Amino acid sequence: MYNEDDLIQLSALQHYAFCSRQCALIHVEQVWSENRLTAEGRIMHEHVHDEGDESRGDVRIERGALLRSLRLGLIGKADVVEYHRQADRT
Repeated sequence: MYNEDDLIQLSALQHYAFCSRQCALIHVEQVWSENRLTAEGRIMHEHVHDEGDESRGDVRIERGALLRSLRLGLIGKADVVEYHRQADRT
């Protein structure tokens, strides 16, 4: 189990998966330089949570879900989470 102070932001995990150097610059050095690509991504991301939640058959879709796991040591906000209904397995 992790303490609240030791949790890693989901965004840091995403940045690390893309580029460990980028992750260190943003989350350790707190250096950020916007360019055309990051500006386009920021603009596209501004409205990602606007549509609200929905259901499609056995799938429930939630946007802007707050997540925290003391077991995994993660905290953050997911853009989209899909919940799939599963048949009872008794």
